[in-house]
Amino acid sequence: MNESQNNNNIMTNLSDYELQRLEKIKRNEKRLAELGLDKAKQNLKRSATADKIPSRKKKKRAAAAKVASPPQRSSRRLKRQPVLFEPLMDDEIIRKIDSSSLKKKKVARTTKFRCEIPMDLKSSPLTEKEKDLINKKMEEDFLGKFEDYLTEVDELSTQNKRNVIRQITKLHTGEGITYESKAYGWPEGCYFMKGKVIGPTDDIIHLMEIAQTCEDDWGQDHGNGWLLRHPLKKLYMFQQYHLR
Repeated sequence: MNESQNNNNIMTNLSDYELQRLEKIKRNEKRLAELGLDKAKQNLKRSATADKIPSRKKKKRAAAAKVASPPQRSSRRLKRQPVLFEPLMDDEIIRKIDSSSLKKKKVARTTKFRCEIPMDLKSSPLTEKEKDLINKKMEEDFLGKFEDYLTEVDELSTQNKRNVIRQITKLHTGEGITYESKAYGWPEGCYFMKGKVIGPTDDIIHLMEIAQTCEDDWGQDHGNGWLLRHPLKKLYMFQQYHLR
């Protein structure tokens, strides 16, 4: 009786709008019951409540997954300074080269080994006018101009520039170049362009062909081209630079 009286008191204190709202809710619930949807409504409420308040097991699994997942890293790559390759033409750098690339036949080192590869230069492809132009620009300081070119125009690392200038100096002074490696060096007495003075007006392309012939007959350069190929290429580019 007390509960009924309390409900009656509440109903009497409600406004007309609230009374109409309660009547509408009752009609909707009655209609849902007739359609058999009242149980589905209750299940939806339970599911929503369970999602809002996760169980202890769910909390533990979520915490474990968070710990196990690797930390996210930024996809931005770090800017690295370029590494300059500075090869040395000695046995130390040769020993570091992959042995699979050195499967060449060793040159027989006998006193009868042929070192008489033709070293005569063909007539230069440059005209007399072009030769005069280059000689004028050299100002009787070819090696100094060549070093300036490698420093200011065709920039190289300090070690690479030192290697190129050393080899071109040997050619310009007539000393010639030999491969002095203990493991892969040329036979004794075999020199490239010994006794000939090489300068910026010579036929550099033909020099490259002779250099390749020397390697074919005496032994391949295992110093990545810094024995002959790269120095002669730089000399050719130096020549063309002053012509243009």
